[in-house]
Amino acid sequence: MMKHSLVLLFAILLFAPACTTNYYLVRHAERQDNTSDSPLSPAGHARAEALRDSLQDKGVSYLFASTYLRTQQTARPLATELNKPLIIYRPDTTAGLVKRLKKIRGKKVLVVGHSNTIPDIVQRLTGQVVTIGHDDYDKLFVVRRTRGIGSIKSTLHQSTYGTPSP
Repeated sequence: MMKHSLVLLFAILLFAPACTTNYYLVRHAERQDNTSDSPLSPAGHARAEALRDSLQDKGVSYLFASTYLRTQQTARPLATELNKPLIIYRPDTTAGLVKRLKKIRGKKVLVVGHSNTIPDIVQRLTGQVVTIGHDDYDKLFVVRRTRGIGSIKSTLHQSTYGTPSP
């Protein structure tokens, strides 16, 4: 009986499908001014719509935005299109956010953050270092984390969306 159970358990583990989670990570779109909680500029609103257009068919299940208005305005068009709520996080809790993100399995997730937080999140998910320049608003980082039996493989793909940043 014990031998049969072990063989069955081994077979389940052997043929269990890998679980892949996709994270789409972007900096907020262009801001109107340099105030601490600046809304988006007209160019920023256009970029937020471009983000919606880029991701609306990807099957995004969760949308995270920081407490700042500009990140929420960047994510809002996609959230509205998908009829999904925004999950608000504090930008000074990157480690806690990443821990929460890693618990999401087999889904697609958008995270809108800042030029200093998105690179940190990418590094914590993949171990790879990326940068976002002061005037870079068009970078889209896609992290794929595949969880298999006893292993996690992370890959990073970097692309752009919307009008190219200067």
